[in-house]
Amino acid sequence: MSDQGLHASVALMRERGLGPEAIRVFEHYYEQLQAGAQGTIPEESIEPLREVQTLREVRVSDEEARAALSKTAVIKLNGGLGTGMGMTGAKSALEVKDGLTFLDIIALQVLALREQWGVELPLVLMNSFRTSDESLKILSKYSDLPVEGLPLDFIQNAEPKLRPDDLMPVKWPDDPELEWCPPGHGDIYVSLVTSGVLDALLEKGIRYAFLSNSDNLGATCDPDVAAWMVERGLPYVAEVCKRTKSDRKGGHLAVRRCDGRIVLRDTAQVAEGDERHFRDVKRHNTFNANNVWIDLEVLRERMTAKEGVLGLPIIVNRKNVDPADPTSPEVIQMESAMGTAIEVFEGSEAILVPRTRFRPVKTTNDLLVIRSDFFSLDESYHVVAAVDGPEPFVDLDSAYRFVPGFEKRFPKGVPSMRDCTSLRVIGDPVFGRNVRCVGDVLIDGYRRVLDDAVLGELPAPTAEPVTTPRRDLRTVDEHLKVILSTLDPAPTESTPLTEALGLVVARDVRAKVNLPHFDNSSMDGYAVQAASLDGADDSPVRLRVVGEVAAGDDPSFSVGPGEAARIMTGARIPEGADAVIAVEDTDGSATGEVECRSSVSPGRYIRPLGEDVASGSVVVSAGEVVGPRTIALLAACGHAEVEVHRRPHVVVLSTGAELVEPGKPLRPGQIHDSNSSMLWAAAVGAGASAEIRSSVGDSDDELLEVLDDVVARADVVITSGGVSMGAYDVVKSALRGEGIDFVRVAMQPGKPQGFGLLTGPGGRRVPIFALPGNPVSSFVSFEVFVRPALRRLMRLTPEKRRLLPATLISGVESFAGRRQFGRAVVSRSAEGTLVAVPVAGQGSHFVADLARANALFVVPEEVTELVAGEVVDVLVLDKEA
Repeated sequence: MSDQGLHASVALMRERGLGPEAIRVFEHYYEQLQAGAQGTIPEESIEPLREVQTLREVRVSDEEARAALSKTAVIKLNGGLGTGMGMTGAKSALEVKDGLTFLDIIALQVLALREQWGVELPLVLMNSFRTSDESLKILSKYSDLPVEGLPLDFIQNAEPKLRPDDLMPVKWPDDPELEWCPPGHGDIYVSLVTSGVLDALLEKGIRYAFLSNSDNLGATCDPDVAAWMVERGLPYVAEVCKRTKSDRKGGHLAVRRCDGRIVLRDTAQVAEGDERHFRDVKRHNTFNANNVWIDLEVLRERMTAKEGVLGLPIIVNRKNVDPADPTSPEVIQMESAMGTAIEVFEGSEAILVPRTRFRPVKTTNDLLVIRSDFFSLDESYHVVAAVDGPEPFVDLDSAYRFVPGFEKRFPKGVPSMRDCTSLRVIGDPVFGRNVRCVGDVLIDGYRRVLDDAVLGELPAPTAEPVTTPRRDLRTVDEHLKVILSTLDPAPTESTPLTEALGLVVARDVRAKVNLPHFDNSSMDGYAVQAASLDGADDSPVRLRVVGEVAAGDDPSFSVGPGEAARIMTGARIPEGADAVIAVEDTDGSATGEVECRSSVSPGRYIRPLGEDVASGSVVVSAGEVVGPRTIALLAACGHAEVEVHRRPHVVVLSTGAELVEPGKPLRPGQIHDSNSSMLWAAAVGAGASAEIRSSVGDSDDELLEVLDDVVARADVVITSGGVSMGAYDVVKSALRGEGIDFVRVAMQPGKPQGFGLLTGPGGRRVPIFALPGNPVSSFVSFEVFVRPALRRLMRLTPEKRRLLPATLISGVESFAGRRQFGRAVVSRSAEGTLVAVPVAGQGSHFVADLARANALFVVPEEVTELVAGEVVDVLVLDKEA
């Protein structure tokens, strides 16, 4: 690859007025990109960060705190547009709490600190070229915020986006500004120099700076950290928080073995094969909060010595040139992370801070919680929890993913979350006023949530005692909740229309063209000027035929008074014509003159431009399921692809040395493997793609070897057999050490169950369902646990089949304390109600009776007997009878 792309990029940067330091940094990273740099940090090259100073153990006097704060500035990274939340302007301009934006709260936090400590404490924003005007307008309401001699903001550097094939700067005439991008928040160090802000701060006597993201409202300028840094004479301090399972994707600090320096390892820097170590929250037990304290004098010395090139690790980011349009060309953005500078400054340290200092708003899920009454603003405008305990977990459907859709569905405010532990919304209901969520809340299939609704309340105690499962058993609902709580929606991707059937649209789709695309005729006839046919109802009018227009033609002639053009259905209306007369109201002449026997009004039989769909209008909304009619609409509106939640790929494998592929001869003691085919069909029927892996024997090593191969291509793995208590139950023995949970569930059939997450390439987490081996048990387990999981991955609703009432034709018995899923044939009575006939063979090995059944009847845990004539809930497996 030549340097043509580098020379072209540098020329553009000079033309834009970017300084020599910014250009040198760009050249530094461009050369790394050309050389194929990956920027990975292998696990073998680092050791976990062990001894970390905790903030709660820091003891400083008020005078020490005031002295440190008097030499400190607050710098907020404010270049983000919030494109991940569907925004196009400054993300910090979004209203987040009590009618205040991020920037309002940041300004009020700084002003409160000034008043409390009697210090100047400058606030400076690092804006991008797209956020500066909007941000400064918000801050302009705080007249006492600016500090004399210092600007309120400086502009982050910009660099060209690059084409992946030849690393040339991309061209995007639709919006030339989209040809540029900021070089990541690691650019803050260069931008401080090139903007002159670093020198201005030092001239004002400001020695230290606190750097953090503007969307992290927990990141306030803590005087204790400032004083501790001054006392220790530290050049650089990174704040870290205790890591939990939910933080496994976040970057962490570690110690480099070769020189003992602290380094930051982010997700993009994990070497292949190290994913398990990266996600090990016991080994790497803190995560980087991206709150940084830096000695500005040390920074200036280092920048001068390095001519502006600190040498931070490169991050290669692949995006679309238009972030809002996934069909726009892919580009490369070279970036660096602010936190990686910790390795550059010798003597840098980390400090363990409470999680209250890490409250970023990255998604609308976060936005709901921060806006709710779970949090409040204290007198210093700190965001504080109103109740003790962890923040509620929120998972909103894709319709809420972007801010406009979120606001539309909470027109009267977000619900109360003080007493909520989790909220999961499936579909796109609109919430009313004063809604309250209590405990674990699942909203599935609602169109509206009414004013003053209380969701998730525990039911009142029943008069009769309920038989509960034994303590060593997990209920069906508990096991399903464990499974669903671990699953994230499948990634989104642009998919050809011919492959998108049944998938959920991930973002609103707008029409690329008008429908119709031009004024066209809805009838075979003649295009005319309506005025030419005045009086034709009383006496025929003859018009001169000036041409003919078939569908697909682009007529070059026009129609004037006294003229007509023969036209076919769907053909473009020629210029001058404003109506069509149907051929049956004429003599049908093709040449010369045509006799017209009816008058027409202007617009008659004309389908006008955009009558059906206007270009740019939303034709398919996020959350809709792609069906045949959806595909027709998208194709007509100019789309060959649509962004959807990807169809998960399921790999099915059975275990047991006795299994033989269908069609092959059986030896003594062998059986044909029917489970794999059944589970493959069930997965495809649920909307996934699937493949069958040949059965595995009864060896732990053999199973683990197969799984290592399978996780490279699977999104979900399903095994059957080997999960009970037998001596050859290989799945249980092999996977227990891999973190897979094997439990007993209070159900019949299907009591033994296994579920967990395998680690695939790149740290990808692959759910594995270890189902029992008896065919009926395996099928029921799929219906109850796997099918809802697949539908959740695809964002399909409802996730579970609806329970329908049916009248039993014959009685059934059930075990106390277990939920029974029996097989039945369901049909409709003459009155239109459902009736259920239990099949004769209810054993878990009766495959023939399973095939005859078209439904499962459900007997609750507390019921041991149902007699003929009683109503029972059924899950209809085929189309409703």
